[in-house]
Formats: sequence, C-alpha cells, structure tokens
Amino acid sequence: MNAVRTATALLVDDDAASIQANQERLEDDGYSVVTARDKTDGLGRARQGAPNVIFIHLGANGSGSLPLIEALRSDDACRHIPVVVLKSQSSAGAKAKLRAVNRDLW
Repeated sequence: MNAVRTATALLVDDDAASIQANQERLEDDGYSVVTARDKTDGLGRARQGAPNVIFIHLGANGSGSLPLIEALRSDDACRHIPVVVLKSQSSAGAKAKLRAVNRDLW
C-alpha cells in the first residue's frame, strides 16, 4: 500500500480573516496547513515543523514580513524552505521593500 504524503505549508499572517481564507485555499489545494501569527511564532514553527513551503502575507508596510524572510534565510535549519509571499491589494507600497532583503540570504 502506497501512502500519499501531504505537503505541509506554514502560513504566517497577522490577520485572522486572511488566515482563514488563505488556509481554506491552501487546504483545497491539498496542503496540510500550520499557522503562525507573527515573526517569532513563524520562525519557531518553521524550525520545529520543517514545512515544505512557507506562505507569508506581506502586510501593508512589509514591517513584519521582511524581517521574517531575513531570519528564515539566515537560519541553517530553514534557509532551504521555499517562501511564497502573499500580498493584498493594499500592500503595493511594500513591494519595493522586498528588494531590500539581502539576496545573498535567499
């Protein structure tokens, strides 16, 4: 019997409504979803659970998301995990700040 392995996604977002909507979307796509509400929780869950992919909601100013991405890329246990940045319509101002993340850490 072949066991089907479900990919685990870590979803980091500080907005409850956004978490719910994105979690449902990811589960519909077949992911097992673990959620975190902030940088500290997200980094801890990434270290502990070794997800297959991390989805980070880019907030309106990028202030919480960018430090998390930098922390993930500088952590030996997490740097290999792909990161997908989710943005809302109101986060256009943070787009330029993404380039500020040191690309050597990616």
